[in-house]
Amino acid sequence: MSISAFVLIDVTGNHTKSAYKTLQRIQGVKALYAVTGPHDLIAHVEADTIEELNDLILTRIRNVDGVVKTSTAIILNITPSTAAGQTPSGLESSKPPGSTA
Repeated sequence: MSISAFVLIDVTGNHTKSAYKTLQRIQGVKALYAVTGPHDLIAHVEADTIEELNDLILTRIRNVDGVVKTSTAIILNITPSTAAGQTPSGLESSKPPGSTA
């Protein structure tokens, strides 16, 4: 069974678009959202072990150019509709911030 978490990501200056594109390509990042509020991006990540989750966050996500801070919330419970892979209402597929394509 894998470990799932949300990683709240703060990006410096105008690096949000480039960080978004880089983070999308990282293995273990299952979904990525550009958001309003105190954080710039939220990543839904999965790893097989806590050690792999640690490596994913500390080595890969935090080393992306422009990422200045992360905060992680491990998911403890998933509702059946979410577990079945349904996207929450109103959310569309991931596109880089400012992208029209």
